[in-house]
Amino acid sequence: MNSAPKLNTFQHLIGEHQTFLEAKRIAKQFSLSELPVLITGKIGTGKNHFAHAIHLESSRSNEPFISVNCSTHSEETLIHELFGPNGNTGVFQKAVRGTLFLDDVWRMPASVQAQLLKVLDSDTEKPRMICASADRSVEHTFRQDLFYRLNILTLTLPELSERKSDIPLLTQHFLSNSGQQLLIDPSVFPVLEKHAFEGNVRELKNAADYMAGAIDGKTSKKKAKLLTLMEKAEFLFILETIKVLNEKGEPASRRIISEHSKNTQTSLTPQQVRSRLDYLEKKDYVTKSRGRAGTKITFEGLSFIETLKNQMI
Repeated sequence: MNSAPKLNTFQHLIGEHQTFLEAKRIAKQFSLSELPVLITGKIGTGKNHFAHAIHLESSRSNEPFISVNCSTHSEETLIHELFGPNGNTGVFQKAVRGTLFLDDVWRMPASVQAQLLKVLDSDTEKPRMICASADRSVEHTFRQDLFYRLNILTLTLPELSERKSDIPLLTQHFLSNSGQQLLIDPSVFPVLEKHAFEGNVRELKNAADYMAGAIDGKTSKKKAKLLTLMEKAEFLFILETIKVLNEKGEPASRRIISEHSKNTQTSLTPQQVRSRLDYLEKKDYVTKSRGRAGTKITFEGLSFIETLKNQMI
């Protein structure tokens, strides 16, 4: 159970892409109603945040908002969590004047579905129901009578791949909330926008948190003791070359990296590039693939570029 102590108002939902703004507009309309809401969207799209924002915008905003994930409990513990041992001490009763948010609702066991339907059909006071699911493939296992009780107002959240123009805004937002004053090179954003982000906004936040942690002063000092100035220059050249090649969609093999180095102060043979890439791969700064794909820079690698630049000023 999660009572959502942090504020997640509509002002806290960050994004300027039209698909995201439309989702916010619909959610605000739903907040004016007492009808059940079903929020659908892939993992990491912000279903819990939208549910809480709807609650805070509603007439029940001063009452409890309680969240329960139906997929993290066994059948017995979920019944106990929702209804309590006596049927009147669970979160359903605690949220009766507020909002009950059921995440992963389609994974609710059949016996729990039956008990929930019984309570919803009773004449007793009930909480505002908001449900969410990322996986609609298991809907056929859900009771149809309960499905139509919960699926009245439907809100579909866009994936991050549908709103890539929000990536710079979201990244800066997460970094500013990390407590560090960080400026990201604009060239980083095209790389981020090419990433699949199957974990959506949640995955992007994880990447931003890593950036903030990797550029932390203590981390930088520790790495500064391990690398010589020449090594830093070589790693910086290699990583920046890989980044540029990745952005162009061109292969980043050790031979090509070596050729790019010939007209610079960081001249490297293919064998030297290989040993440097082995080090960078062990640190998770790059991933190496056979064939045309070549070497790819990772989020950790992008962050390490900024760390190296700061150390070499």
